[in-house]
Amino acid sequence: MTTLTIKIGEQAPNRIGAETVIRYEQDRASLTVRRRYCKSCLLCVEVCPAKILELDRDDLIYVTDISKCIFCAACAGRCPDFVFVVEPKAEPIGDRGPFRLTPARGGR
Repeated sequence: MTTLTIKIGEQAPNRIGAETVIRYEQDRASLTVRRRYCKSCLLCVEVCPAKILELDRDDLIYVTDISKCIFCAACAGRCPDFVFVVEPKAEPIGDRGPFRLTPARGGR
């Protein structure tokens, strides 16, 4: 299985194989599409508020324009076959790692 990473603004190839996992990335989130799990039920197409999901000529789901995706995860929530995974990107806070604890005011 091959993973193809596409960043916002990049063009996806015209033909993508069924075994290819596509990972779309933007500043704060990513959308992974595992096409081989798609059974062409169209539930994700119906729920997508951006209307960017369609079936290709192999009857597998693909993203028509990732720049219009709002990364709301409606597709992931509705898909019964776990085709979609939406993940926020972790960003370190400050210089001490991902978490910084601050004491409460007036306390010790």
